[in-house]
Amino acid sequence: MLASEVLQLLTTPANVPSIAHSGAPSIRRSILRVDYVTDEHAARKLLPEPLHLPLIPRASVFFTQFFNSHGDVPLLEVTQSIEAVSSAGVVGDYIQAVYTDNVTSIIHNREAYLQPVLYGVGSIVHRDGASNFSLTVNDTVVVRGSAGYRSEPMFADDAVEFLQRPKFFLKVLGRPALGEPAKPTLFMLRSAKLEVGDAYRVPSRLTLDGHIMAPFDQLPVRHIDSCHTFETTWSIGETEVLHRY
Repeated sequence: MLASEVLQLLTTPANVPSIAHSGAPSIRRSILRVDYVTDEHAARKLLPEPLHLPLIPRASVFFTQFFNSHGDVPLLEVTQSIEAVSSAGVVGDYIQAVYTDNVTSIIHNREAYLQPVLYGVGSIVHRDGASNFSLTVNDTVVVRGSAGYRSEPMFADDAVEFLQRPKFFLKVLGRPALGEPAKPTLFMLRSAKLEVGDAYRVPSRLTLDGHIMAPFDQLPVRHIDSCHTFETTWSIGETEVLHRY
C-alpha cells in the first residue's frame, strides 16, 4: 500500500484493532499460530509503506485464547497478519484483521487493551491428538484447519524470541466527520513481562476462504511454513510511532 493510498483513508479500517496502552495486567494466553508463504503482490498491496516485505512473503493466522480477561469463559480471537520489516530493520507482524464473538470485548474498554472490532465465531477443539480450528463469519467458514498436538518441543529462548516480535498497526487518528483532519499513523507495539510455559512446533493444514467482511483469501496460502503452539503469560508493552503520513 503506497503512502499516497494511505493518505486517502478517512477512517481506520473496521477490522483493525485498537492500540493498547502499556501497563495492562499480564494475561495467560494459549496460542495456535500457522505461518505460511503467500502471494507477494497481494501482501505488498496490503502492507503500508514504509513497511516492506522480507525476501520470502509470509502471512499468519493465529488463534489466541485469553484466560480470566472477560469472565470465566476464555476469550478467543482469530488474527491474520503479514510478516513485515520496518525501515529500521525490525521484523514483526503487521496486523491485518482480528475477529471475536465476545461482544463485551468488541465494545468495552477498547482503548485499554488490544481489542478486535469485527464479529466472527472462532472455534478450536483438541481431540484425538489433533487441534481442529475454524472461523465463521455470517455463516461462511473463512478459516479452517488442523494441527498436531505437542509434536516437537521448542527451546524456551527460541519461543520467547518468537513471541517478542513486535506488532505493527495502521491507525487513522482524528475525526474528519467533525471537521478534524485525518492523520494516518503507523504504530509499533511491543510486549512486556513475557513468560512462556509449553511451546511446540507442530504439523498443520490450513484452508482460507473469503467473505466480504472477512476476506482472508486475499492472502492466499502457497504452502505452510510452520505452525507453533504456545502457553504463555504476557502484558502489553510500549507503543512507538513509526511513521506519520
